[in-house]
Amino acid sequence: MLLLFASSNATGQNISAAIENCAGKTSAVGDFSLAWSVGESSVITTMENSNLILTNGLLQQYSKINSDYNLVGNFLLSDVTIYPNPVKSILNINMLHPDNGNYQLELLDIIGQKVKEVKLDNSGMIITEKWNLSGLPAGSYILNIRLISRTGGLMKKGAYKIFKLN
Repeated sequence: MLLLFASSNATGQNISAAIENCAGKTSAVGDFSLAWSVGESSVITTMENSNLILTNGLLQQYSKINSDYNLVGNFLLSDVTIYPNPVKSILNINMLHPDNGNYQLELLDIIGQKVKEVKLDNSGMIITEKWNLSGLPAGSYILNIRLISRTGGLMKKGAYKIFKLN
């Protein structure tokens, strides 16, 4: 009886977060990294499949986005109109998308806490929302808009930076 043993070593690509930042700093300790900037906040998205992980966007204190969410298309410029921006009191949100479904709108503050949420039925017409933001403090906010199909699937999405003035 003849026994043959073989062994081999293999290494893969080391994937680590990398952030280029001209008005802040990045620090890493072990598996954790912290990046900060001055006055900027936005959504960071991560797209992945079995062979590739891609992270893109700008800095934000908190972002947890499911990878399936990134497979959905964004609204076109003509689908959503938000004005005035910056806003002092009344924010107008006009949405036009030909497919039936339900709009989900949520306004998040700079640390990702939900400030306002609205769900609307869309029958393929223009929907206009007027939000009174006069009670909110001045600063940056993120308005997330999702169009959900009648069967519950995500059809379109968009994230918009809103500047609130006093």
